[in-house]
Amino acid sequence: MGSTWHLFLEDLQIFEGKWDAPARLMTVFQEEDKYMHWGWAAMVDRGNAGLPEPFDFGDPETFRNYPDIDPEDYIFGSVDADERFGYKTTVATAAARLDLMGFTAERCRREMTECFKDITAWHGPDNVHEHDAPGSDPARKITDDDIAEIGLHAYLKRGPAYLETKLTELEKLCLDKLEHFFEGDLDHRLLIAGLLHRQDPRATLRLDLSDLLSGGAFKSTDQISMQALQELREETASTSPIIVLTEGKFDSRVLPRALKLVRPDIAGYFKFMDFDTARAQGGTDKVVANLKSFAAAGVMNRVIGLLDNDTAGREAIKQIAGITLPNHYGACLLPDLEYAMSYPTIGPSGEVNDNINGRACSLEFYFGLNSLQGPKGVPVPVQWKAYKDSVQDYQGELTNKQYVQTRIDALLTAAEAGDPLDESWEPIRLIAQTLIDNARTR
Repeated sequence: MGSTWHLFLEDLQIFEGKWDAPARLMTVFQEEDKYMHWGWAAMVDRGNAGLPEPFDFGDPETFRNYPDIDPEDYIFGSVDADERFGYKTTVATAAARLDLMGFTAERCRREMTECFKDITAWHGPDNVHEHDAPGSDPARKITDDDIAEIGLHAYLKRGPAYLETKLTELEKLCLDKLEHFFEGDLDHRLLIAGLLHRQDPRATLRLDLSDLLSGGAFKSTDQISMQALQELREETASTSPIIVLTEGKFDSRVLPRALKLVRPDIAGYFKFMDFDTARAQGGTDKVVANLKSFAAAGVMNRVIGLLDNDTAGREAIKQIAGITLPNHYGACLLPDLEYAMSYPTIGPSGEVNDNINGRACSLEFYFGLNSLQGPKGVPVPVQWKAYKDSVQDYQGELTNKQYVQTRIDALLTAAEAGDPLDESWEPIRLIAQTLIDNARTR
């Protein structure tokens, strides 16, 4: 079974790999770049699917249901390897796409020279530096920049390894030095950017996937470049910070501090929107709008909309439920609190204790009852306000929010200075677990 892919610059193979289509390299190509020999690919697909041979090679009439297929094509060896299946584009197009992704010839050479400098610092001067730079007058010694330039040129000049005799002694030395750069998890797109520099922009860059197709890695009708991009998106989503969208700047400022205290093991995996730097507006409606905007823009990070556990928050969750979002996007309310089941409120009927879970619990309620104590030693009450028709309930709001926020800031500062975390921090632990649960890709 075939299991190898090959990357060619015109007829020169510059890379090869095994087992799967190279997801990163596939981003240099798009679906319109796909080429295939339809007859050859059709037979491969049928064979991989275990379907019986549909043709009697001795009877041309059996091909009448396949007008686009030439019987001669079914002798696999009769189809040139460079026509079978893969993706190809021009050097100019590939270079432009690489540049958009941040892979430039300048960056390639810069990272190469940094690699050479590190090696020299570790192992001492290399004898390649004792050579004279070609074309210099008067002669000057080879620099790290020269090694990168000569090495890239030699890489293309060499072709297959058995043709190394075409290289000069200096080119062999520079190419040998270049091998250090290939070690590790090199993103081949960076090296390709360096290799394509100064090449004929009309030349062809071709990724031959015919062996992989023959081996059953995919079908000829699969959109392999799009699948590769989705694979990388999922990789990005799983490794990049999880973006948390909160309702306002207070939430985005204190939650990271609180998470570092109660769950330092996972706090660094979450990134909160910076309202001050972005000069963004807050509010429940903005969380919904940002979720939609991020999805429309194709933001690949996992994204969580964290909403207050109040009436407006429930209304927003209901609205989000009607929106099609990527699997790695989600929205949730702050968790219910036991002490919020009977909390002082002010409304048309006067002052009564009421259940404010799902009706008035903003982040200020999640730092323990002590932080909610007012100047008179009693909890700062909730004021009932607007009625929300969509969820048929009133929205409540803390009456002296700034006072409570000041107490929370002091509480955080004391904890960061070493004050022990008692049971009053349990609500923040609940929020941490809520974020963890919602960060899991659905």
